[in-house]
Amino acid sequence: MMLSLRQYIHDLMHDSENGLLSRGPLDVCKHLTGQVVKPCLLILSYAYSLLVKAHYFFYKVNLLKSYKSQIAVISVGNITLGGTGKTPFTIMLAERLTQKNKKKTSVLIRGYGEDEWKMLEDKLGKHGIKVFVGRDRVKYAKLALQYGACSLILDDGFQHHRLRRDLDIVLLDSTNPFGNRRLFPRGILREPLDSLRRADIVVLTKVDKAKENIPAIADEIKKIAPGKTIIKAIHKPKDLFDIRTGGEKELAFIAGKKVCMLSAICDASYFKHTVEMSRVRIGLEFTFPDHYPYRMRDLNRIFKECKRENIDTIITTEKDAVKLKKLTLTESEFKILALRIELEIIEGEEELDDGLHRLHMRYSR
Repeated sequence: MMLSLRQYIHDLMHDSENGLLSRGPLDVCKHLTGQVVKPCLLILSYAYSLLVKAHYFFYKVNLLKSYKSQIAVISVGNITLGGTGKTPFTIMLAERLTQKNKKKTSVLIRGYGEDEWKMLEDKLGKHGIKVFVGRDRVKYAKLALQYGACSLILDDGFQHHRLRRDLDIVLLDSTNPFGNRRLFPRGILREPLDSLRRADIVVLTKVDKAKENIPAIADEIKKIAPGKTIIKAIHKPKDLFDIRTGGEKELAFIAGKKVCMLSAICDASYFKHTVEMSRVRIGLEFTFPDHYPYRMRDLNRIFKECKRENIDTIITTEKDAVKLKKLTLTESEFKILALRIELEIIEGEEELDDGLHRLHMRYSR
């Protein structure tokens, strides 16, 4: 029931027709309930807006003090709730800084879900990139300096003002950049749209799925925040790994196969789009709420459905693999493969590198 209520509120925030009361004869009840709940959420969003503006104002006039680190601080954030691609962008950025500048880079994530920070740790640790997990950004900026890092990337730091940033990068999901343009909890905006003026770089992600909308979105960004660098990016399938054995497989392994898709992320539709780029046929699709705590009974139900459809391969995300690996996955007729993706910049790569280079030179003097 709790997950259903959460989904219902989620759907109201997105003005979606799907939700707790969206099936069969309860459609009318859902509609009537929404007419009562939406105004309440709107009132709460006005209160939330005042809190957001007051928080920023207090730092702007120095009623609240911000800390300036001795190392470069880069924020990778967004102005909407979830699903913009912060984690893959953070991974790409950390690797880029390490490889191009040959200097130690560190990453700080608040750690809302173990799946995200563990995924960062697994992917970045092999490059010597330290991943810190915690709420106190100032504390970890000091620890990163002690660790010998020359830069610190804040995963989800745009709404944080206590630690000053040298570069603010804001990601927008091209398939749904502003939602219904309402603030939380009536909509998905975490800040008013004019907060984009604080950004140094705006990244449009998932542009391969929203090609026809990109010019209009870019034009609106230019009106809201003139002069900002706009970068375009996609999520590109790389390869797969078996979550039981860790064995790696090329994308060709699943080409032409009928598979089951399993995910518990913010934007399952884009994951489906990415999976389909690997030239597979999706026979079954199971989606759960973001950060869903999988249980063995969930997998047993999925295995049963797969057997009925003669499917022996399940494709999931790297984020979901972190949780699924904790279950008792004995050898069976089903392969559970996690699709590795990488964020690829298709426009604006030179502008990003120039910004990073200038930042590196500033702290190298």
